[in-house]
Amino acid sequence: MEERTVSGVHPVELCVYSVLSSDLDELYHSINQLRESEAFLILSVKKIRDSLKKEHRILYEKELLRKPLDKLKTLQKRMDILLKRYEEIKRRNKKLIEGP
Repeated sequence: MEERTVSGVHPVELCVYSVLSSDLDELYHSINQLRESEAFLILSVKKIRDSLKKEHRILYEKELLRKPLDKLKTLQKRMDILLKRYEEIKRRNKKLIEGP
C-alpha cells in the first residue's frame, strides 16, 4: 500500500522534488538572466541600427547635400573669377612698374 504523509504527498514525490528543486531554481534564474541579456542586446542592436540608418542618410541621400554642393560650386566659380582678376591686376601692375 502507498504511504502518504500528512499533506497527502508521497515520500518518493518529496524526494524527487527536493532533488530537482535546486536545479529548477538555478534553471529559472538562468532563464531570467538570459531574458535580461536578450533585452539588453535588443536595445543595443536597435541603437546600432538607428545609428547606421542616420549615417546612411547623411552619406547617401543626395537631397540633403544638394544645396550645400550647389553653393560650393557657385563659390568655386566666383573664386576662379577673382583669381583671374587678381592675376590680371598683377600682370598690369608689373607692366606699370617696368614701364613701356
